Amino acid sequence: MSNMIFKLPQDIIFDILSRLPIKSLLQFRCVCTSSPPLISHPSFTNLRLSSTTAAAAAADHRLLIYYESTDYINQFYSLRSPISFQETLKLQIPYKTLHGYLRIVGSNKGLICFFDTNYYSNIGTVILWNPSIQKFKKIDDPIHVVDKFSHFIIGFGFVSKKFEFKVVKIAYYLDNFKVHNDVLVYSLSTNSWKKKDGMIAPCYLMRGWSNNVFVNGFVNWLAFKEVISGVESVIMAFDLDKESFRVLELPRNIVPGYDQVCLVSYKESMSLCAHYFELNGERWDMWVMRNYRLVDSWNKVCVVSHPALSIPPLLMKNDHEVLVALNDGSLMLFDVIKNEMHDLETRGLHRSFCAISYTASLALLDG
Repeated sequence: MSNMIFKLPQDIIFDILSRLPIKSLLQFRCVCTSSPPLISHPSFTNLRLSSTTAAAAAADHRLLIYYESTDYINQFYSLRSPISFQETLKLQIPYKTLHGYLRIVGSNKGLICFFDTNYYSNIGTVILWNPSIQKFKKIDDPIHVVDKFSHFIIGFGFVSKKFEFKVVKIAYYLDNFKVHNDVLVYSLSTNSWKKKDGMIAPCYLMRGWSNNVFVNGFVNWLAFKEVISGVESVIMAFDLDKESFRVLELPRNIVPGYDQVCLVSYKESMSLCAHYFELNGERWDMWVMRNYRLVDSWNKVCVVSHPALSIPPLLMKNDHEVLVALNDGSLMLFDVIKNEMHDLETRGLHRSFCAISYTASLALLDG
């Protein structure tokens, strides 16, 4: 009876298997000798990436929180429930860094993208890792030699139309006292980089690590754009499908006087944090773009104010609950309406905390 399923048409088998969570599929793969070719088949992987039942999607979805110990020695990758934020599993990366430090670029459809670099430069190597199947892929560096190179900016995402993972790399360099840049795109399916001849990034991202948020097929960074009066903060977005740039405005009625802005993920959209100094502490105004790419859809949803919060909130659970790391290294879920902190019983180096959404998949499974 256990083998009768494999006598069904392949498309029916794929449909049945696609309704199972990843954990069940991997267990099935281990105990049934007939199943590996089916589960590893590219058509099934694409089907699983494009359509999943609500139950399977809920079982596969987690929150990944990264943090370092206060002595800078240990790094932790903690998978957590997206509802309670309680830890379900600590991950171990089967990859030894070449440059000393792994920075998280982003996560999409089961793959986590890292930039293997160090604290002092933005030169490094891109790594893709699937924790569900414990496989990683080191991406060869593109051939790119510029004498006056300054720094790289990295983005990562998934093109649903083409079942394609892509990495975008912007290389900034100086020439005759002017800042120039080159744009390069890596496709996992072809395992190759291509330089976008004639294309330049329309904005500037400063030297140093810049966080990004992937929304609706676009990688989004906070950047600077030249205007008549000097420079202004904008969002630079890169369409991974069309491989083109777009510039998005910040909220038109944002209160002036902020000294810092940053992007964090919020469900299927993104949130903007604007930081202000006040007499009684520090304040973060939280904005959500309800309709991606429409500047009029920016909506200020809450204000996060606490004297022990000097770094940006990590992410928004909803319009009034925000994940934060306090100055003493405590990870907290802050309810703005109740003005209450829920201690998640996690301690680390407060500026090291990073939180991203993670959904398990079979990406990189090739047999």
